[in-house]
Amino acid sequence: MSKEKGAALLISWVKQIGLIILFTLLISTLFIQTYKINDVSMEPTFDREGNRVLVFLTPYIFNAEPDYGDILIVDNRVERERSFGDRLIENPLVSIILGDYNEHLWVKRVIGLPGDHIEYEEGKVYRNGRKLVEEYTAGNMVSAFEPVVVPEDHIFFMGDNRNRSSDSREIGPVPTENIQGRVILRFFPLHKISTY
Repeated sequence: MSKEKGAALLISWVKQIGLIILFTLLISTLFIQTYKINDVSMEPTFDREGNRVLVFLTPYIFNAEPDYGDILIVDNRVERERSFGDRLIENPLVSIILGDYNEHLWVKRVIGLPGDHIEYEEGKVYRNGRKLVEEYTAGNMVSAFEPVVVPEDHIFFMGDNRNRSSDSREIGPVPTENIQGRVILRFFPLHKISTY
């Protein structure tokens, strides 16, 4: 093989690899991403076994509304406005390269939507005066929180492990623009594959 053919082949490979990386970044920034969940705030739904989940991003890019019970990835930095740059930096591939582990992204469950009145009474959560039936939680809450009316374009979210979760009780309702995506599938560990 001549040097010219070898150089042309190498350039062709570099272009193809570059296109694959670009396509992968595009897909995982705009459509679907994977996340690792290994904290206690969503027990018993997700335990500390290093759960891996698939997160669907697209609905929230196009202003779809979350629903009660949705498990979301949420940016807890409510004091700042999010940008497309945030979404790009939070891409798993980019965050690995940058060494940023996206600790500002929380996995929580939607409890309240705009206009809802959320309150605590005797270890239970009430929405608009009705006690929520929450079989997914890790028991009753031991500490109260102030009642709140969820503002327009915000959500109220909580971890399933109410006694070991930082959530809207701490930072208040979160703007819907802070939603990174919705968990749709746990694919690891294999014996716990499930959809959401």
